Amino acid sequence: PEPEPEPEPTRHLDVSLALNEDLTCEYKQSKLSTLTVEGTIQVRMSSSYEGEPPLEAPSSIPFNLLFKDHSGHVRTLQENKKFVENVSNESETANREFTYTVTIPREEEYFPVVRYKCDSSLRPVPIRVQSRVRTQGKLCRIALQISSNPQNPSDLVHLTVIMGVPPGLNGESLKCNPPGGVWNESKRVVLWCVSELGGGEKFQLQAILEMSDDLLQSGVDPADRLEFPVMSRCQCVGGQLSDVALDVSDVEMFPAAISKNVMQRFRVSHKEKK
Repeated sequence: PEPEPEPEPTRHLDVSLALNEDLTCEYKQSKLSTLTVEGTIQVRMSSSYEGEPPLEAPSSIPFNLLFKDHSGHVRTLQENKKFVENVSNESETANREFTYTVTIPREEEYFPVVRYKCDSSLRPVPIRVQSRVRTQGKLCRIALQISSNPQNPSDLVHLTVIMGVPPGLNGESLKCNPPGGVWNESKRVVLWCVSELGGGEKFQLQAILEMSDDLLQSGVDPADRLEFPVMSRCQCVGGQLSDVALDVSDVEMFPAAISKNVMQRFRVSHKEKK
């Protein structure tokens, strides 16, 4: 009898997807003035074989990436043509689903494959900052309240709060409650660093600064005209702002058992001013 052909070795593809989103927003007098959410998808792939690998194993094995935007949050979507071919059909696109064939040149390394921008229907508010200014004698007290949204998917981490200090105030006289604020003379800002802020948590920072004689003698209540713009930056690991969902599948010409791992993170750059 003819010898049976050797079974084809089973190919395994392990695909890691990194979904990173950036929220940039600005509030004026506590009202939202501008907000943008942009995202990037990066992929890393490794292949292995059950049984002997074929003698002529291809150096880079393509796979399909399915990008789903069922909530219609995405306004523009751009693939990186170096590594990606858009193979979506019309019915998929009408359903807000986009299929890309991805071929990356090396394994075990991340490559950017898709960038997107969200439209104004998506208005997340992971963090808010409120400020109150009071003067008493020669002292100006600025109280900040930082609040985290209870609906955040996980803690906000690596939080920095940067408060601009207008002329007429002596930064060297800074006292903070709780202690921890750092005065930067060249940028005229006070900087605080907070390790994490859980969902729905609030905390307060207070800065006390001495006012110059010129400011005190101007005859106008300094609390009304002094502006302390506040910039907060933080990130959230294991969460995203849009409802974008990702899936992977093998390509017909290169059959494989395929597994995926999605890592999400978003970063926030949030500005509040008068």
